[in-house]
Amino acid sequence: MSIQLKVANHAFVVPEANDPCELWVNYYNSLVSVVGVANARTIWLVTWKHNGSNVCTTNTNFNTWLQKNKIDVSSIATRFIADSAAIGGNFMNLSKRISSVAMVAVPITLSLVIAMIGWVLWNTAKKADASDLAMLTPMGKSVGAGIKFLNR
Repeated sequence: MSIQLKVANHAFVVPEANDPCELWVNYYNSLVSVVGVANARTIWLVTWKHNGSNVCTTNTNFNTWLQKNKIDVSSIATRFIADSAAIGGNFMNLSKRISSVAMVAVPITLSLVIAMIGWVLWNTAKKADASDLAMLTPMGKSVGAGIKFLNR
């Protein structure tokens, strides 16, 4: 059941605990337009004390609005929850940026590694001769080992 508040011949509907945070913002703005900032802040805080929503105090946008209007309604625990949610959002954005960089960096790095391996193989193949090719066969290995043994 909504409560009506009469101030300076104006009637205001006070938001309830289960109302969205935007309704509390609109309620404050309408109070400011009629009674001024200082009185609106006092009236708003009194009504918040009786009908305020803890859900709103964990909302980062609502807490930013509160700070901008110099209104302090949250406890340390609810501030911690809201700040943790903002930090989590920042980490999620960071991981998105890292993954978008990795999508480009990983293929480029793999291409460079493959190119380096190919370059090493090419240079090795240019310097190879028949004795190197013979060493790849079992007979060539035994002949090469025998020659090395005799040269000692």
